[in-house]
Amino acid sequence: MKPMRVFPLLLATLLLQTAHADTIYKSVDSAGNVTYSSTPPEGVKSERLDVSPPPTEEEIRQAKARVKQAEERSGEMENVRLEQQAKEQARAAEEAQQRAAQQPGVIQQPVYVPQQGYYPPIQARPPVNRPTPLPSSPPARPGARPGAGSE
Repeated sequence: MKPMRVFPLLLATLLLQTAHADTIYKSVDSAGNVTYSSTPPEGVKSERLDVSPPPTEEEIRQAKARVKQAEERSGEMENVRLEQQAKEQARAAEEAQQRAAQQPGVIQQPVYVPQQGYYPPIQARPPVNRPTPLPSSPPARPGARPGAGSE
């Protein structure tokens, strides 16, 4: 047999043996290499590892049923998501059509648009009639002499 065909067979055999083994021993040698075996090595401190037994047929059946239920629920959720997405796209398309219908039309009359730096001419204003200012000194009393003060 070719070595390439033997390797997968050897690997499968080792995996099956460890799956059915009740106890596994883990040891570390002086170089730090970790070794796992079904029998404790001699002269080396080893740690005993308990391996759980493989699942029963009933456990496997229950697990498959849970997976099937989860797949069904995920399919339902995906359908709901797709429906919501389709509704959202339809609503967005309808809004776009409404915005397009509300666009302003073309203005038929010319419109004055001021340009930067251009100002229309200012018309002269008519003069404003302002009241005359009040005198700064009080008016003279009749019969008083000019220049006479309170002496």
